[in-house]
Amino acid sequence: MTEINVPRRNLLIGAGASTLLTLLPLKAFAQGPAAICSRAGQKIIFKGKNYLCVKSNGKLAWQILTPAKPPILIHPAQTPPPANSSPSLQPSPMTSESAKSSPAATPATSPAKITGFIAAKLSDLKEGQSKVVMVKDLKGATVGVALFLSNGVVTAHSSVCTHQGCAVGESGKQLACPCHGSVFDAKSGAVVNGPAGAPLKTFKVAEAQGDIYILADS
Repeated sequence: MTEINVPRRNLLIGAGASTLLTLLPLKAFAQGPAAICSRAGQKIIFKGKNYLCVKSNGKLAWQILTPAKPPILIHPAQTPPPANSSPSLQPSPMTSESAKSSPAATPATSPAKITGFIAAKLSDLKEGQSKVVMVKDLKGATVGVALFLSNGVVTAHSSVCTHQGCAVGESGKQLACPCHGSVFDAKSGAVVNGPAGAPLKTFKVAEAQGDIYILADS
């Protein structure tokens, strides 16, 4: 009878298992968001679930919040989902005036697929007043976001002026560039006064339990 060297057999089994793991899809072993947890208190939505950045044993890590799937509102309002879809997604409130100025409606997004970073709390915004914030995106980079609340609908744009890249500032219902005098409409991002020739970049927005998120696919 052929004798098998036990240590050699265990080594071969271990090597075989390692090879098998490398062949399997990485998604099967993915745990939590891939976003950078850069500071304690940072909040994100990852695939419809809320995560909070916490410090544990001297290291920053994501901790899932409860409830994991809060009601999510998409801004601007989108086409209502089919009757058999998830009831947790609701269209944003709109008036006849805002409906005329809003871009064409797009298919509703499933809350389970939403991923984004927090920009502000809804309570931080004042009706008809622009607000510019500097926040961390999913890659840990600092980005400027210009928010505007009108008739219950939140819109968001990049705070980077399209003329020469200066940061625009709050100016009531407008956003003003201090470098060369360009002015933008805070609600639509459209150019009100040059020399800028292009509107501000628009972000898609989601609201969950009073927190305003910038969606990752913006």
